[in-house]
Amino acid sequence: MYFKKILLILKKTYIIFFISVLFLNFTTSDLKSSIFKVNNIEITEPFEVNFEKDIVINKAFKEAFIKLSKMTVVSNQEQKLTNVKVSEIKNLIDSFNIRDEQFIQNTYVAKFEVNFNKQNTLLFFEKKNVFPSLPSIKNILFLPVLINVETKKINLYDKNPFYDYWQKDQKDYHLLNYIIPSEDLDLLTILNNNSENLEDYNFEKIITEYGYEDYIICLIYNSSENTKVFSKININKDIKIKSKTYDKVDISNLDSLNELINKIKIIYEDVWKSDNQINRSVKLAINIDVSSKDYEKNLLFENFLKETELVSDFFIKNFNNEVLNYKIIFNRSPNQFLEIIKKKGLNIETGKQVWFLN
Repeated sequence: MYFKKILLILKKTYIIFFISVLFLNFTTSDLKSSIFKVNNIEITEPFEVNFEKDIVINKAFKEAFIKLSKMTVVSNQEQKLTNVKVSEIKNLIDSFNIRDEQFIQNTYVAKFEVNFNKQNTLLFFEKKNVFPSLPSIKNILFLPVLINVETKKINLYDKNPFYDYWQKDQKDYHLLNYIIPSEDLDLLTILNNNSENLEDYNFEKIITEYGYEDYIICLIYNSSENTKVFSKININKDIKIKSKTYDKVDISNLDSLNELINKIKIIYEDVWKSDNQINRSVKLAINIDVSSKDYEKNLLFENFLKETELVSDFFIKNFNNEVLNYKIIFNRSPNQFLEIIKKKGLNIETGKQVWFLN
């Protein structure tokens, strides 16, 4: 009997020790990236008698800030950041590196890597009433379908300049990486057979054959008067419809074509940025219980909380020898939290007021 009591005490002592170590680990470490890294900023400057490297560095800082803005801010908010002074930008920078520094025929050429302090940058954006997004690269299946309004002819591959030139002018600040399927006669047949209801057609079966869940169906109705672009954008099982008409676009002219392609890409980039927007004024409090006896699951959950950018804060609210209760501050909706954690292979029971990690 006495021996059983000793074992019970030792068991409880171990659990309390484990929880204490885990708690200390939560409060003293942070694995989230603390910087926004901007690469490949190339600066060219005449190497003359009055050459000043500080001027070159300031130019690099300015270009890096512009690129960061294009990577993280939706297009209709970019104008709020157009008149930012170099002195303000410097306050946001943690460090920078100069690579491939060269002097070629009285010209100075160098590439810069600039690291912006994430917290300071987010605060700066918020003061400008700008809510940036996480600059995350996304692979997405893209299907450009050109429809001649006068002849009703559908072109998917042949005589479709959008298919030929979509990938030609990819900007280095673009976050969407488009996967365009190779020629598929069956797909073309399906499109022709459903030409009267393409906007309402369910493309899910076609898309799954390519092995992608996220996709954009881009229907381009071209006529001599205008070009209407109807887009069905499916990202993370959330379908958005975007439709816009452009007057008198000559898609046979390469400059006009590239200009239109860039305008369409901006729309898609904005959709993706909006999905990843960080709005720290949204503070969703989530309570989750985790079994204190499952050490492996606790570590997995710990790493998830530390690595998830939209988790702005978390701590162990209370604990006993059965469960640890976490309070988590999340900067988006409950459904988005559940979606993110599911992708990490973790399952949350939501049937009760306090969720449980099982």
